[in-house]
Amino acid sequence: MRTTPRARGAARTGRTRGEPTRAPGAAATPRDQARAIYEVVRAIPRGRVATYGQLAALAGIPSGHRIAARAMQVCPSDLPWQRVVGKKDARRAQISIQEPEHAQHQRALLEAEGVVFDAAGTIALRTFGWLPVDVPTGTRPRARRT
Repeated sequence: MRTTPRARGAARTGRTRGEPTRAPGAAATPRDQARAIYEVVRAIPRGRVATYGQLAALAGIPSGHRIAARAMQVCPSDLPWQRVVGKKDARRAQISIQEPEHAQHQRALLEAEGVVFDAAGTIALRTFGWLPVDVPTGTRPRARRT
């Protein structure tokens, strides 16, 4: 019996065509991913921020910044959601909420926690960024050289 290349590939990898690959230890379902992301958000201390990409990496979802953003849109009300921001560049973050009133509310909450915004409305990640020290090396986002 001959098998097609697709069938041989499925037999070799144990998955079917179009099925996404997962990193070891990554959350399996969207609900599991959201739970993992919310667990990371709960760990962000007052006066610190984390980006969507950092959340995803720490939750075991490599390149999952969009998954993290989607999960944060429907997060529980008791979650410190204001501590999650968008990445502007390697050194700065910014509020990524499009609705002006909600963005202003997030900014007010962060300022009340001591986070400082510059004139352009960005946050210095070196000063206010958060990354836990006890994260396993494989899941910790790599720091860029400056």
